[in-house]
Amino acid sequence: MPHAAAWLLAWLIARQAVPAPVAVEPAIIKGQVVNGRTLSPIADVLVALSETDRSARTSPDGRFAFEDLTPGTYTLTVSTVGYIFVRRPITVSSGSIVDLQVPLAEGTGTYEESVHVTAGPADHTPPTASVALTSSALQDLREMAADDPVRAMQALPGASTGDDFRAEFSVRGSAFRHGGIVVDGTPTNLMFHAMGGLEDPGSIAMINTDVLASASLDVGAHALTHGDWLGPTIAFDLREGSRDRRALRFAVSGTNASVVAEGPLGAGRRGSWLVSVRRSYVDWLVRVLEPDIDATVGFYDGQAKVGYDLTPRQHVEALFIGGRAHYENSTATGANQINHAWSNAMLGSAAWRLTHDRVLVSQRLSFVGNHIDITGRSGQALGVGQTRSLLWRADASFFAAPGWQIDGGLKVERSSTDQTLRAFANAAGVLELRADLPFDRARTIGDGWGQVIRTTSRGRLAMGARVAHDTATGSTGTSPWLVGHHEIGIVHVFGGVSGARQFPALSEMGRAPEPLQAERAWNADLGVAQPISAKTHWRVAAFRRREWNGLRAIEEDRLASGDRIVGSPFTLLASRLDTRASGVELVLERRSETGASGWVGYTWSHARATDTTTGEGFDADFDQRHTFNLFVQQRVSYRVKLFAKLRMGSNFPIVGYFDGSANDLVLGAERNLVRLPVYSRFDIGGRRTFTFRRSRLTMFIEFVNLWNRRNLGPGRGSIRSNLAAIGYAERLLPLVPSGGLLLEF
Repeated sequence: MPHAAAWLLAWLIARQAVPAPVAVEPAIIKGQVVNGRTLSPIADVLVALSETDRSARTSPDGRFAFEDLTPGTYTLTVSTVGYIFVRRPITVSSGSIVDLQVPLAEGTGTYEESVHVTAGPADHTPPTASVALTSSALQDLREMAADDPVRAMQALPGASTGDDFRAEFSVRGSAFRHGGIVVDGTPTNLMFHAMGGLEDPGSIAMINTDVLASASLDVGAHALTHGDWLGPTIAFDLREGSRDRRALRFAVSGTNASVVAEGPLGAGRRGSWLVSVRRSYVDWLVRVLEPDIDATVGFYDGQAKVGYDLTPRQHVEALFIGGRAHYENSTATGANQINHAWSNAMLGSAAWRLTHDRVLVSQRLSFVGNHIDITGRSGQALGVGQTRSLLWRADASFFAAPGWQIDGGLKVERSSTDQTLRAFANAAGVLELRADLPFDRARTIGDGWGQVIRTTSRGRLAMGARVAHDTATGSTGTSPWLVGHHEIGIVHVFGGVSGARQFPALSEMGRAPEPLQAERAWNADLGVAQPISAKTHWRVAAFRRREWNGLRAIEEDRLASGDRIVGSPFTLLASRLDTRASGVELVLERRSETGASGWVGYTWSHARATDTTTGEGFDADFDQRHTFNLFVQQRVSYRVKLFAKLRMGSNFPIVGYFDGSANDLVLGAERNLVRLPVYSRFDIGGRRTFTFRRSRLTMFIEFVNLWNRRNLGPGRGSIRSNLAAIGYAERLLPLVPSGGLLLEF
């Protein structure tokens, strides 16, 4: 009995020592999915928990909720077409309620849990003639066959183009060479897969659209804060890599393949890295689909960017872009026809930025290099050259008081060019050197700029000037501007006036038998815009431009009193043109997170040039009277997005002295008299996503020139003994289908 009592007592003590079970209460994860740029809610987004089979679609106000969850750690995946794929770990405890805001970056941006609003909830900045494109818009507008962000801008209202093989466009009758291209703060026109100005057979921008955060196009009168040029400013900003997690993107299509990798840098994720490699084989596809097209361009390139926060106020970054392009013309037989051409180019830069109270200061040191090599059918060297540029710039912004901002900066650029052009003659089957044009020269351009900006609740006014000196021409000049916009009721009035100058490129100076002068221009704009609804507005703008000292080709083939005057074997240049251009732009635009969005634009423009030496007058080389651009995109669901774009234009003159028509061209006595036929191209495409627990697959398809229209563009031709002009109009792209896959981890 004593033993039994002892066992009973021990059992009772042990029973009381066991704690009573704790009740586990279910947890809740809920939240709202918003646009990371505008904070507007995004409806119809697929939200899922990877560790379960549960998923939800966001409501019209972007909200979702998961209830009755067991405490633990979950991976929240968020996916919708046109935005980044998000995977976010979340830990919930018993009875907890986690309320999230999930900001999605458009296109291929990076995920950030904290966001800064850069526009109003409806993302309606005051409409002007300038355009800003997000990463998502660039994805929809680019041509998948070429993956070219400059080609994306060819569909913008007012942009005119008639050549499928060149990443170029004209704005308001101004040549593409008059535009300035800025890549992450470095102004350079060498970031193209092209032949460096030695009779370019084609060009493609050396930037993978998947690594861009945004792009912008400033036209007409605008502030020249980056450099000196007469035309529009095209700016590309490369995004930083993800600081949230490592990510990998594989894209494969019938025309190109690319890989993008990114991730955080440092133990505290104070930095990030981003690497991209791209390879195109559109040249192979075009030859398969249309064997009568004998000229194609292929390329490969890479981009890399590293950024790091030294302190909460100081940031440093390094950038690299490089690539190689190859042009082939399999039917080249003439003594000076290009058979093969290679182009190598690279950009490297390092930057430092300081943010302190009301001051923002930045510095950047950049190097740009380009090398070309062009040969004929028999291996004859038609052209070889290289260009190098070292640039330093410093800029600062001071927010003096509410509504007042003072900006300024300095820039010094040292560049050099070493090139040789050669022309051959075929004498009894033997190639003989007819002429060569060597050129080796260097220059330094130093400039400074400053502006004052006044911002109120109803508008903005910027007034400033840029002063630059060029050692190659020995000239110094000032480029002032006064631009702004003001709200009168529901009507926005915008416009301005600006002066601009552009120093001749060293390669252009090598083609000039007489000293070239700096080109000058004045621009004036005036427009009004009015909202039709919360998401739709219209705008109309009138413009006028005057240019002096414009470059023109001289010593061209032509007829004089019925006799042929044989031109120079090279394109020689002179500062002789006085050009006047004027026109009107009409645009209807709709911007929406859901439903259809896009624009329709029409531009009437006339640009007329006069040779100040000879008194000769003719339509400017890039004069296009009528331009029509239409772009529409529709997010059908979180899985599907469709888009279509239509570009039409009355087209440009066939540059030179010709008569007849584009299909029956002969040498003539009047310049730019014959025009290329009307250009019209209709492209459609779409995307379909498949979301898995830890990845997302996107299938895409595009049809370039769906109507298979036989468009003609400018070509490099020759004059026969019977005065027939052959090859000055060449067939552009036929119907080109492209499809592929994008896999994101």
